[in-house]
Amino acid sequence: MQPLRPYVLTIAGFDPSGGAGVLADCKTFEQHGVYGFGVCTAWTVQTDDRFLNIHWLSEEQIIEQLEPLLGKFVVSTCKIGVINSPQTLLRVIRFLKEYNPAIRIVWDPVLKASAGFEFHEVNTFHNLEEILTEIALLTPNYHELQQLQLITGEDLVKDDFAVFCPVLLKGGHRPDAPGTDTLYEPGGLTVIEAGVDKVFQKHGSGCVLAAAITARLAAGVPLKKACRLAKQYVESFLNSNQSLLGYHSL
Repeated sequence: MQPLRPYVLTIAGFDPSGGAGVLADCKTFEQHGVYGFGVCTAWTVQTDDRFLNIHWLSEEQIIEQLEPLLGKFVVSTCKIGVINSPQTLLRVIRFLKEYNPAIRIVWDPVLKASAGFEFHEVNTFHNLEEILTEIALLTPNYHELQQLQLITGEDLVKDDFAVFCPVLLKGGHRPDAPGTDTLYEPGGLTVIEAGVDKVFQKHGSGCVLAAAITARLAAGVPLKKACRLAKQYVESFLNSNQSLLGYHSL
């Protein structure tokens, strides 16, 4: 009989196409040999290339899904994606830590759908610094990092060091270093260069990257190595076919 797998959690939106959100995260978890739980924050109306609408779940509805899972299982790592407000995000993080103070949380700050739909206005964000000090990793793309820094009024990475929490700046939209990820930690930075010359863009690739890191952390892999391995996984996902919907394999 095989030993029990680590339990990991995604708190994210439901995408009917399966390319992003809870469905994509659980596909990624399964490939990485961890057992994934999925808590829904919203249900969306979308395909791989069109985003039509989003219907948010309330803080109470999210907590209601979490409570029985956390009451029965020890969840060591959690990935959080799109959520209706920073206030809800902070409450959810604190609820997670009531059950396991040592839980490691990866926040993928989804502010805009790849199809162009804006989820939040920047001026609605509050408590951001409180959120960042509670998490193990932030995984923004270039544009998301710029928006978050506007909210805080200061750099989240300064002089090549992380200010509030480790930050993995994804390379997909970077004008200065396309395809290159940079991990900023309190002790300095690590550059993670692309392992392939060309990729085919995929719907939900940011979700998949954050979920792969979350799974690796649950398996005891150190953060730097987890980020490197996750990048390799995403590159394989991107090049699995030429459509916008990728196939998962490790």
